[in-house]
Amino acid sequence: MIDIETRKIVDILESRDYEEVKRWLSSFPNLELISRDGSIVYNKAIKDAHPKSIQVSDRFHILKNLTDYCKQYIKRIFKNKIEIGKLENINSGETLHLKEKYKFKTKWDLILKVKELRDLKYKVNDIASILGMSNKTVIAYSKISNEDKEKYDKITNAEAKSSDISKSKEYLINKVKELSSEGKSMRKIAEEMVLDRKTVKKYLESDENWNHTSKGVKKKSKLDNYKNLVKKFYIDGISSKEIYKKIKAKGYTGSESLIRKFITDFRSETIEENEAVDIRYVETNDLISLLYKPIEKVETITLEEFEVVLDRYEKYKIIFNIVEEFKEILFGKDSTKLNTWITKSKALGIKELNSFITGITRDIEAVENAINYEYSNGLAEGKINKIKVIKRIMYGRCTFEILRNRVLQIEYNT
Repeated sequence: MIDIETRKIVDILESRDYEEVKRWLSSFPNLELISRDGSIVYNKAIKDAHPKSIQVSDRFHILKNLTDYCKQYIKRIFKNKIEIGKLENINSGETLHLKEKYKFKTKWDLILKVKELRDLKYKVNDIASILGMSNKTVIAYSKISNEDKEKYDKITNAEAKSSDISKSKEYLINKVKELSSEGKSMRKIAEEMVLDRKTVKKYLESDENWNHTSKGVKKKSKLDNYKNLVKKFYIDGISSKEIYKKIKAKGYTGSESLIRKFITDFRSETIEENEAVDIRYVETNDLISLLYKPIEKVETITLEEFEVVLDRYEKYKIIFNIVEEFKEILFGKDSTKLNTWITKSKALGIKELNSFITGITRDIEAVENAINYEYSNGLAEGKINKIKVIKRIMYGRCTFEILRNRVLQIEYNT
């Protein structure tokens, strides 16, 4: 508990239990206005301990709850990336050429390519599409200093290890074939080379590239009977998570990751067949960020790209506008507009949005007070961080009472 006027911690309670919170609050008879989060326990305890007090729900927590629910909706409706048009400054089919051409030997080569494309004024989304990486990776690579070249300009350990294994295997296969040509049986070769007889058989059946003759023969998959259905759902714009739920209901017993792998391969094949890799995408996570950040704070999407999304994807536009309207009400000091927003939002029939509405309706008076009053939990969040630091300094080796006494001592002696 913090005094809004003195900005000092009054007391600390180690519980969220209704009876304990009510009893604790009753020991402070002069409470008139209380700013809190959306806890139902706090709501009821405050009402019963101080029925005449004004409760103010914290604006930050209200807005976070709304954007969290909207995030769930966006993740459910859209894929990880959504198409917004064609890449600029690249002729049709040229992107495919780029993807085939740049098989980078080291990470530093890839970093240099990112820097080069950035210097040529390519957009982050375009570079991500060309080089097959995320927007965040593009930004991270573009910020790497030339002084870090040595750190990245190496063949990875995995590549080196793979090379050593390949050479070792080549020797074994050649030796096994040599012994076989001398007329030795597989059992004798296995004993001499200290190999399993199955391995000897496999090596004898391998081709000149040391591949087994069965390599490339497709094994049966749990997805085989559902592949056409998955393709149809994917083309219809359904996310892999939703596809998994749909075909699971039809009897599919495999994993969701198997579906994602199939979709990735199918998308690559489709792109190569149609030479359509000059498509621009934006990441769904960037669109989610725009629910609570201004466009200039999200490096990975431009205003132009965002406007294309709003123009093309009505479902995103609706949810974005709903959030913006709620922000205007929340910070606009006019709670009379809240009921209109609730009615409009309910009519959309979005289950995630309805869950949020249920929550604020249950605590409507405190939410309206959050609009009408200036108070918030910002001060409390700062004090909580201070308590965490004190606890860390004490290495967590203390009882709650010792921590409480220490916090209050520091609070009133500084």
